[in-house]
Amino acid sequence: MLSDNVLISSFIFFITCGVVWLIISRIERSKLSPRIKRVLSYGCFAVIFALIVIIFNHHSENYLALNT
Repeated sequence: MLSDNVLISSFIFFITCGVVWLIISRIERSKLSPRIKRVLSYGCFAVIFALIVIIFNHHSENYLALNT
């Protein structure tokens, strides 16, 4: 089971989404200015987007390595 890349990647994705959700909820409750809150929230979403790109790139590299 620990050698299945899809399960490991999905576990990392869901853990990261949970951490980002906690960070965004703390940002929204903070006393920062609305602009800083918005920029930090966009940064968190950028982290999730980058993680998705990395995961798909990793899966495609593994698929091509196994099937060529």
